[in-house]
Amino acid sequence: MTFTAIAFTIFFSVQLITPNQSEAGITCKTDWLGNYVCTDTSGNSSTTKTDWLGNDNTTFSNGDTMSCKTDWLGNYVCN
Repeated sequence: MTFTAIAFTIFFSVQLITPNQSEAGITCKTDWLGNYVCTDTSGNSSTTKTDWLGNDNTTFSNGDTMSCKTDWLGNYVCN
């Protein structure tokens, strides 16, 4: 009974910290130089520069920005 409760708690905790969807309407890929290139649903393209902290700062052609980085689980997370 205790083992089942611990297993359920671990499974539930992992489900809470694992992202289950990406930013809606934004598609990103890596070009042949290794740079991330993103496009939103309106067709705005982006440029990405990496800062000294290792964050990828993306600026879209319409002025919108987002910052992305790889988390400790290896997921590429943007906000």
